[in-house]
Amino acid sequence: MSTSSQSSTPPVGSTEPSWHFEPIEDIFDHLGSTKDGLSTTEVAQKVNQFGFNKLAEKKTKHPLLKLLEHFQDPMVYLLLLAAIIAFIVDPEDLGTPIFISFALTLNAVFSYIQEAKAEKAMDSLKQLLVSHCVVLRDGMEHRISTEELVPGDVVWLEEGLNVPADIRLIEVHQLSIDESSLTGESEVVYKTIDPSPKDSIIQEMVNMVFMGTVVSSGRGVGLVVRTGMSTELGTIASGLANVDTPPTPLEIKLDSLGKFLGKIAVLSALALVSFNMIAALLNGVGLTGLKAIAAKQFLVAVAIFVAIVPEGLPIILVITLALGMQNMSKKNAIVSRMKVVETLGSATIICTDKTGTLTRNEMSVRSFFCGDEVYSVSGSGFDPTIGNLRHHGEIIPESEMAELKVDKGFKLATACTLLCQNSSIRKDNGKWKAIGNPTDSACAVFGWKMMDSVDSFRRQHPRFKEFTFDRTRKRMTTIHEFDGERWVFSKGAIGPYLSRISHVIDNGAVIPIQDKHRSRIGEVNLEMASQALRVIALTARPLSGKENMEDIGSVESGLIFLGLVGIMDPPRLEVKEAIQKCDSAGVKVMMITGDQQMTAMAIGQEIGIIKDDSEFVTGKQLRGLSDEELDSRLDKIVMFSRVSPDQKLRIVSRLQQAGHVVAMTGDGDNDAPALRQA
Repeated sequence: MSTSSQSSTPPVGSTEPSWHFEPIEDIFDHLGSTKDGLSTTEVAQKVNQFGFNKLAEKKTKHPLLKLLEHFQDPMVYLLLLAAIIAFIVDPEDLGTPIFISFALTLNAVFSYIQEAKAEKAMDSLKQLLVSHCVVLRDGMEHRISTEELVPGDVVWLEEGLNVPADIRLIEVHQLSIDESSLTGESEVVYKTIDPSPKDSIIQEMVNMVFMGTVVSSGRGVGLVVRTGMSTELGTIASGLANVDTPPTPLEIKLDSLGKFLGKIAVLSALALVSFNMIAALLNGVGLTGLKAIAAKQFLVAVAIFVAIVPEGLPIILVITLALGMQNMSKKNAIVSRMKVVETLGSATIICTDKTGTLTRNEMSVRSFFCGDEVYSVSGSGFDPTIGNLRHHGEIIPESEMAELKVDKGFKLATACTLLCQNSSIRKDNGKWKAIGNPTDSACAVFGWKMMDSVDSFRRQHPRFKEFTFDRTRKRMTTIHEFDGERWVFSKGAIGPYLSRISHVIDNGAVIPIQDKHRSRIGEVNLEMASQALRVIALTARPLSGKENMEDIGSVESGLIFLGLVGIMDPPRLEVKEAIQKCDSAGVKVMMITGDQQMTAMAIGQEIGIIKDDSEFVTGKQLRGLSDEELDSRLDKIVMFSRVSPDQKLRIVSRLQQAGHVVAMTGDGDNDAPALRQA
């Protein structure tokens, strides 16, 4: 099975080019398309050739077959046999056969109804995923269902859109993509139209976007190169067909119990009949008497057989599991198979993804460096009303915060986080949400906490000019009205700024930067980076009336260093306590993520997964381990990073081979094979 961390995989039997490597003109020629899009006739031909743009779904079974599946159990077979024998022996006494038949039918019907409800809920969720996109066909724009896309379509990409297919980009405008569901990377990827090296892995294909990922910011135009099951997401989905769903621990136990009780019932009946027959022979009973005794003993044997088989057990199990399903539904968990409820309680290891599972998948400012002081920032998510600034672990009192807010350096740094970004923070149905680049959103929420709402501050300080972020400059710059002057505000990676920073603010005064300042900035930058924080530098400067606002080189020079913000995707508030409960219950929690090792380790330490003797393995290291070597280290390994979907599947399989009951949790497409296996 191909994986999303390896190079792109063509459909079986195809001779497609390397979509990310070939010149875009050759890609158009290969797909028989132009920049005006396909014609209606060509679309019809391609639908016949490639089919609709959707992932194959497992054929649903007839309801009657689903109902009959609930009779496929050794315990049920045993009870049916007991009912049949009881009826044959005494046709006039229908009490036992009727009760057993009623119990088994009730068990099957009730189980079927519970699982049908879960299936209906899942179908309702799928209906919410139907989406549309804008394509160019016959030189005109058309809004169509994403299922109607075919290779060769020219499609528009806009902020907030779920990428509908695998697409080679032909035009980008500050386009960034959230690929966390496919790769596990928590940071967005900025895209270009330049060809990528031929041996690039998914994360390095900066001129491609993939089905199932999300447009985080900006816009673009692209050429559809793969649809449906031929996409990277389709490759993962097709791999699921090769993953057999193993029996649950409860099914294994019931199977063993049914076989055990069957053997006990038969052996007990045979032993009793044999004993009484031998005793009769020893006492000189004749042939006629032996026949009468044999008939009587057979009835006794049947009675023993029926008595040993617990006809009430299936009903008790169904009621117990149904209550478990009901309790989980109250916590918004849909249980598709009733017996999985018991499996969850039997888990010995929980394998969990990081991004969006252990963490919120919402970037937040965690650290702030300004005026030679490093502050920590509390609160997570996009709610700007929660959280505060702390210094040496202590919340800064209101009186000191009031002084900070009028400090020149603090005021400018906060203004930079509010003005030099394009995100929008909104409260929708009682929940705070961010629209835009995750880094911009994190800065906006931080600035709101410190100073004022984004919209209000922007109205007070209108924007004159914007130089958008690009991969070469690694910064964004805007020009605003501020304190009656025109001010440049710029933020981005600290490295490219060092040669452009000429001043710092010291005790409210703007002074030329000195070596001690550069040393301190570098020291704090390294400290934040060691905590797996994404470090963003904040800078600004006044713009004189004579300067040309269109000259980016001039605008982005002579900058005043204001501070640094450290951003990360923080852990969910309830995770640390949940892991402690798992530890106390003897359940091991193992992180399996596609993200960077340093980021994963920082989260692991914060939530308590990492212990003194813990071991960590990267995807590259895992590829070099045999199954035997991996098995010998599994007890100490608590974290796998930079792993692909098939590696996640391998880890879960090896844990199961070692006798563990594995629970897997994750919200990404790259988690699907391992989720199915567990």
